Amino acid sequence: MRHAVFARVEQALVMAPTSIFNELARALPVLDHADVLVLGGGPGGVGAAIAAARNGARTILVERFGCFGGTWTSGILGAIMPFPFVKGIFKELADRFVKEAAWRSWSQEYGMSGQYDTEVAKRILDQMITEAGVIPYFFAQAVSVFREGSQLRGVVIESKEGRQVLSAKHFIDATGDGDISVLAGAPFEIGRSEDGACQPMTMIFRVDGADPQRVDEYWAEDCNFVNAWKRAKALGEITIPREDVLMCHMPKNGQYSFNTSRIIGKDATKIRDVTDAMIEGRRQAAEIVAFLRKHVRGFENATRTETAPHIGVRESRRIRCDYTVTADDVIQAVEFEDCIARGDWYIDIHSPTGEGTERIHPPEGKSYGVPYRSIRVRGVDNLLIASRCLDCTHEAHAAIRITPQIVAVGQAAGTAAALCVKEGLASTRELDCGLLRNTLREQGAYLPELPTVPAL
Repeated sequence: MRHAVFARVEQALVMAPTSIFNELARALPVLDHADVLVLGGGPGGVGAAIAAARNGARTILVERFGCFGGTWTSGILGAIMPFPFVKGIFKELADRFVKEAAWRSWSQEYGMSGQYDTEVAKRILDQMITEAGVIPYFFAQAVSVFREGSQLRGVVIESKEGRQVLSAKHFIDATGDGDISVLAGAPFEIGRSEDGACQPMTMIFRVDGADPQRVDEYWAEDCNFVNAWKRAKALGEITIPREDVLMCHMPKNGQYSFNTSRIIGKDATKIRDVTDAMIEGRRQAAEIVAFLRKHVRGFENATRTETAPHIGVRESRRIRCDYTVTADDVIQAVEFEDCIARGDWYIDIHSPTGEGTERIHPPEGKSYGVPYRSIRVRGVDNLLIASRCLDCTHEAHAAIRITPQIVAVGQAAGTAAALCVKEGLASTRELDCGLLRNTLREQGAYLPELPTVPAL
């Protein structure tokens, strides 16, 4: 009898679908309280949480997966772009990679870079978070916020325990997509100005069993795989809308990571788009492995051993703050009085619509700055950004988004929030930026003194 009743209900829903269900109001329990609540455990969130805790704030870090690192671990990125102008917490992390023999360095004209072991990274990040005294919560997703005027009061999370609230004095959005800021009602932009299209997503994957010596020889002989890639495309064996192959030799001998797939026309904030991107990414990964085994010397016996648990997202929302960093700011290496992080990675735009990658470099040997104003969320006094969704244009974002630089931004955000708590400030805009810069410098961040203007 019970089965018959359920069947009738299911049939009624199919025959008469509705677009709205009203959720009953209910009281939610407070799970925990923090001085500083960091949402998102990726590179920026890690930097923010460690910095906040080290500066005396009771800090909670919420992560939706079961490890810290975001794109470093759940995205198996495996490679760190140049970081000559990033020190502080990120430098500590890189030093631990080296100590654990989980790092392979290489030098290039833009500064030192390297590959790291993503499994070792999980353990090192666990250690750094717990050593700092951060209170972690895994497998929790922020779904709503409580806001009173210009102040956030709490964030609603969902987990196996249901819906609960985490309250705090200051909040840091390190979600990458700016989820907390959007829930709080902050304005945002997405994609490039002319059509809203974002840089493509990528399914990173690894292969094992390659012969490094023969791979290196082929790489030198055949113009970085490009000729073989083009021939395979002409034969219809490669359907991926990308013009080259991005490959990294990992610390494990014979293991390579590929950041080569290109999934275009998808919005990382849309569940259907992300689902389609995961499926298409795995299809492209299989296509690339088949190409390697057939056409690239040294990969004949290689096997794909892992695809990333989550698609790699280069770009989605950019949250409006008190200042928008522009391409000119990056290219001209503009100096900001409230600079809280620096970098030198160039504007690196992977075409949102197909093949092609646009690159525009800042002056050789110079670094650009990220101002404190660009991480203070517009209209909310106690919310800072610590991820790639800080306030910048589509073009500037393509340079700033590199993970070492985002760790530096996160360290600044966490330090600022902790100083606000220590100083009893309700608004991040009341914080003395000189105090923030001095504190960051004392704690290892790369922030040279600003150049002085000669008196007339």
